[in-house]
Order: sequence, then C-alpha cells, then structure tokens
Amino acid sequence: MLRDISVLDNDLRSAEVTAEPLTEKAQEGNHRIKFGLSRWGEALRVAAASIFANRLRSVLTVIGVVIGVAVVTLIAALLEGAENYIKQTASELGPGIARIDKAAFQDFIGDGQAFAEAQSKRPDVTIEDLRGLQERLRDRMEVGAQLDASLPVQRGNNSLQGIAVQGTTPNIVALTTVKVERGRQLTDFDDEYRRPVCVIGADIDEFLFPDRDPLGQFIKVGSAEYEVIGIAARRGSLFGASQDGFVQIPLGTFAKVFGARSRSISVLAKAKPEANIPNEEVEDIVRFAMRTERRLQPGEADDFSVVTAKSVEKVSKTLTGLVALILYPLTGIALVVGGIVVMNMMLASVTERTREIGIRLAIGARRKDILAQFLIESTLLTLAGGVVGILASTGVVWTAAKLAGLPLTMPLWALGAAVIVSCLVGIVFGVFPARRASKLDPIEALRKE
Repeated sequence: MLRDISVLDNDLRSAEVTAEPLTEKAQEGNHRIKFGLSRWGEALRVAAASIFANRLRSVLTVIGVVIGVAVVTLIAALLEGAENYIKQTASELGPGIARIDKAAFQDFIGDGQAFAEAQSKRPDVTIEDLRGLQERLRDRMEVGAQLDASLPVQRGNNSLQGIAVQGTTPNIVALTTVKVERGRQLTDFDDEYRRPVCVIGADIDEFLFPDRDPLGQFIKVGSAEYEVIGIAARRGSLFGASQDGFVQIPLGTFAKVFGARSRSISVLAKAKPEANIPNEEVEDIVRFAMRTERRLQPGEADDFSVVTAKSVEKVSKTLTGLVALILYPLTGIALVVGGIVVMNMMLASVTERTREIGIRLAIGARRKDILAQFLIESTLLTLAGGVVGILASTGVVWTAAKLAGLPLTMPLWALGAAVIVSCLVGIVFGVFPARRASKLDPIEALRKE
C-alpha cells in the first residue's frame, strides 16, 4: 500500500515538473503577443498624432486620392446604372418575344458607319411584311406591329408637345407591357375600318382630363381628332423618364393619316401557349419566317434585324465592359498621381523629423518600428482620402437619384474596392519614404538641427 502511494506521489511530481515549462512557454507567447500589439498600437498613435499635427498638409496630400477614388466609384455607379437601364428596357420585350426592325444597333456594335448605312440602304419593314408573317406563323405565334411618331396632343387650352403616338395592331396588349385599365382596348374592327379612336397613357389622362372621365371624350393628335376609348394602367418611370405619356391608335388609322409606306414598322412576335415553343427558339423561327418572306437565299445576309431581351442584355454587357476597360485605367492615373503626392509629402516629413527619428532609434526603437510608423502614416492618409472620396461620390449619386429620378445606386463591390485600393496606394507609395526613415544613422540623425 505504501509503495503504491509512493509511486503515485512520484507520478504527480513528474507531472508538475512537466507542466511547468509548458506554462512558462504559454506565458512567454502571451507576453510576445501583447508586446507586439503594444508596439503596433504605439506606431499607430504616433502616426495619427503626426497627421493631426499637420492637418493642412495632410488634407493637401490626399486630395489626389480623394478625386481618384470619387471618380472610380462614380464610374462604377454609372456603368451599373446603365446596365440596369438596358436590362429594364430589354424587359419591355418580355420573355419569348422577338422584335423585327429595319436595323438594330446591336448587330453593328463598334461600327456606327455600318449601322447608318443599314438604316439608309435596307428595305423598310412594311405592313405587307407584317401580313405575310401573320399568315406564315398564324398557328404558332402571335404577331403584331407598332409604328411610332412624335406629335403634339391637345384638348381645349391644354396641350402637350412631343408625345409618343403609336400606331399598333389590336393584339399589342399581348406583346407589350401596356394593359388597358379602364375602357376597352383597340379591336380588329377599329384597325380594319381605320376608326379615329385611341387609348391614352395615365399621364395624358391626368394632364388633359384633371376633372372629368376621359372615356368618350375627344383629343387632338396632330391635326386630327380621336375619341378616347381606353386608359392604360400606369407603368411608372424608367430611369427618370415616364412610360405613361403615350397615345395608341389603330395601325390602319396611323397609316391612313400619317402614311405608313414612308416609315419602317417594328414587328413583334410571341409564341402561342398551345404551340409549346421554347423561348430560345422564338428568334430562330421568326428569323427563318422573315427570310422566307423576303425570299433570301441560303448564305445571303439578313436585310433586317431581330431583337430579343437576351440579345439586348448581351450587347449591354459588352458595351459596359468596353467602357470600363477604357475608363478605369484612365481614372487610375488620378490615383497614381495622388500616390506620388503622398510619397513626396512623406519624404518631406522624413526630412523634417530626422532628429525625432534619431532620438527614437537612440532610446531603443528598432528600424522596423520606424518603417511601420511611416507605412501606417501613409496608409492612414490614403485610407482617409478614400473614405472622403467614397462619401463624395455617394453623395453625388444620391443627389442625382433624388433630383433627376434616376435609380442609381452605389455598388457594394465598388466601395470595398475603393477602400482596398486606397490602402494599397498608401502602402506602395509609402514604402520608399518609410525605408529611408528606417535606414537613417542615429548619430547622424541626432546631429540634424
């Protein structure tokens, strides 16, 4: 029994002896961490004190960084806004809808001259083309058309200038986002007999008929009068522009009054539900039908353009990508200039504070402490400039969105990138001054007056 107790006692003592060094190592590790944090904290405090002691110089130093960051983030917001605008515009076509135009810019991206030539040389898309496509696709697709003009609209002493007047087929409600909220929509009877009737947007209703029901009333479009038979549901605005300031009249009436043969129409086509045609195939079907209608031979180029929401979005990404590729490097020049200014100011600061650096080195500061101090100082400067630039650009975007009604927002990735780039500018352009400060000879530095 005594022997067992003795063995147990020896085991406990050996365990205590073994545990002691581990405790000492842990304490030493904790001490090193605390010491390292205190050194970095001291370097941060000294750098911040130096910046606040020279406020005017610090402000002048970071102006370039402020401008560079503000411009970069503004461009990011504008590009994202432009892409969203194009996507929203494309969504007007709706899924599975294809539009045939005389020429669409998306087919000539990067070649404006070719687009202009196509507009002048290609044959117009005519009502005869529309009738032919309706006949060829009647079992599988809903085919309609729209023809646009800009005309004054008047009732009594109230008038509106530059209103979008649309000559449409009766099935346009199935092919666009326009829906009749009150009254009735245009009919085949209206189109066939070219009746002087119209459907008006919500803005026209509010301006011309503020105190009465417009149904059954007459308005003057151009030089002719039309009876209001329907009011469209409000669609709201798109990037600050109202979508409710329009007048729709039958396509036949439009052709009779304004002449359709001198204008190219837009043909819209959408697969009928019972046809079970995938959205991806609509464009190919419409293209083939139009080529057949125009009697184009295999290998012969299209003399028309087919536009879909997917094709518009693809073009928008290409365009915004090209613009970003050009503009971002240009705005980066402002950041480089700002970085050079920071480096020059930091070199001047090193020269002014040579004696201070010598004293710190003489009383035990390590060279890497001096290096860290000046790197932190330059990084704090550029980070402050980046934050001010972000605030400035965000303010501009917010103001533009409020005053102009533009749905602009600042992308989160742009804010994060601005902060990171600001810090990198401070580090990259602060290395040279910081290294110069850390390599000063303490004795020579102390002699500096």
